[in-house]
Order: sequence, then structure tokens, then C-alpha cells
Amino acid sequence: MRWVYLALLATLPAFAVHGQQPTSIALWCHSTSMAPDDAKTASIKPDPIEPDPIAGGEMIVNLQERTVSFNSFHIPFTRTDGTTVLFHGEQATRYEGLRLTVDGSIDLVAGRVSVTFEQVGNNMTWKLTCPPLGVF
Repeated sequence: MRWVYLALLATLPAFAVHGQQPTSIALWCHSTSMAPDDAKTASIKPDPIEPDPIAGGEMIVNLQERTVSFNSFHIPFTRTDGTTVLFHGEQATRYEGLRLTVDGSIDLVAGRVSVTFEQVGNNMTWKLTCPPLGVF
């Protein structure tokens, strides 16, 4: 399966729409979300919090804008080497004055994504499986 992702990435420059190079990679994500310390504290918590399922979420890596977009987030990426994308940014929340920090990485070859949301007193990490849907 890994060779399929490598083939997709290798042909990325070959795709063209009206003479233009593709500017985005679409991923389809699913898995669960969990707080980073759930595994460590599950044995001492009487009722550990069950992770939330994440089913069918699209993620777009826009190479021209240098952004990663998912749900209502539009986060700039800080680095890419063709197989990995690292992103970091802040986004306002619906609560006045509070900002949410979003850090993450995308392994385009393995189709794995890790996203951490950090807010005072409430951190959560998503570990996702995100196979590429295609390039456009």
C-alpha cells in the first residue's frame, strides 16, 4: 500500500490542469481523538474519558498557499519535504480573548496525521489515518 502513496507523490508534478501544476493534496481522515495524558492516567482515573470517533473528515494541503485546512481550521505549514508536512498556528475561538494553538504533522507516504490542539487547561491530540484522495 505504501508504494501507492509513493507513486501518487512521484506523479504529483506530472498532473496538470490547463498547463498548471497541481497546488493541493486532498486527504480523507478517520480515527479517534484523545487527550495526550489519557493513556498515562487511565489506571488511576475511575472512569477514563473515551476517545471521540472522527469519521470522514477531509483535509486539504494547499501547496501554493502553504496551508493545511480541516474542519473550520486554516493553519499555515512551517515546513515540507515532499513526504512530510509540519504545520503550526493559532486560531481564535468563539470565546472572546481565547486562542487555540494547533500543531501537527502529516506523513503523506504512510497516510498518518497527528494534530494537537492546545488551550489553557484543555489539550487534545488527534491521531488520524488519512489516505490521499488525489491531487488538484
